[in-house]
Amino acid sequence: MYREKTFDYLECLNCKSLFCNPMPDRLDLHHMYDVDYPKVGQDGVATDDPRERSRVVDWLRRLGDGVFVDFGCGEGGLLVEAAKLGWRVAGVELNPAFADSVASRTREMVVSDPDLLTGMGLAPADVVHLGDVVEHLTDLDRQMPAIVRLVKPGGLLLSQGPLEASPNLFTAMLRLVRRLRPRPIVSPPYHVLLATAEGQRDFFRRFDLEEVEYAVCEVAWPAPSRLAIADLARPRLVALFLIRRLSQAISSLFPNGMGNRYFFVGRRSTDTGASGSEELAIALEQTA
Repeated sequence: MYREKTFDYLECLNCKSLFCNPMPDRLDLHHMYDVDYPKVGQDGVATDDPRERSRVVDWLRRLGDGVFVDFGCGEGGLLVEAAKLGWRVAGVELNPAFADSVASRTREMVVSDPDLLTGMGLAPADVVHLGDVVEHLTDLDRQMPAIVRLVKPGGLLLSQGPLEASPNLFTAMLRLVRRLRPRPIVSPPYHVLLATAEGQRDFFRRFDLEEVEYAVCEVAWPAPSRLAIADLARPRLVALFLIRRLSQAISSLFPNGMGNRYFFVGRRSTDTGASGSEELAIALEQTA
């Protein structure tokens, strides 16, 4: 439930991924992704950033140099690291005020309008990174092809994000609790796609990306990654921590089969025409 609207999730009968129905509209998105959005989830619980920045850096180091675009660059840390490796870098954040603040702090190029990248010679890029982006896209059939066109033919798309419908003990326990104690969830539908590992893999195949790497792991998020002494007085927090640790141990026995995060590397092997930055700007206009 959000803004007096009910957002249900439908399940794909083939891959068991879930998608929001209806999708948030433009006004919903405006309220969801306001200036306070970067603070979402910062409730004092010790939860590490689940994104694998080092894995992206390893790929950039291996490739040498070129143009790197971090689509959904957040605070810009990855841009700074890529620039140190000799890459020409640019970030994309659709909130203009936030994009300006990241650019000012990092002294790297960060834009809210992806259409600007072409005029700057930064698109199509050798490497485009999507860090926890796909699950937020509300019009995948329009938005994703346009994002792929930001990658030059033969270039790489690196993507990582949550697998919130994939099998693991932690997810199974949460679902059991919700069945036993059903109650409405009052929260914005930030993640409109709750994917399984196979569903996410099929998703990238659908957009003609030649798979180079696909890995699945299980991270602590959204459970705490560690506990302070004061946390021992919070039974729910302790339970989440212990269940996640057990879940991670079980998932480690089934590499790439169980988990809650994926890391994908795909190659854009064919040129489908223009860079697509203008189409991207139109497709993403609803989130501006």
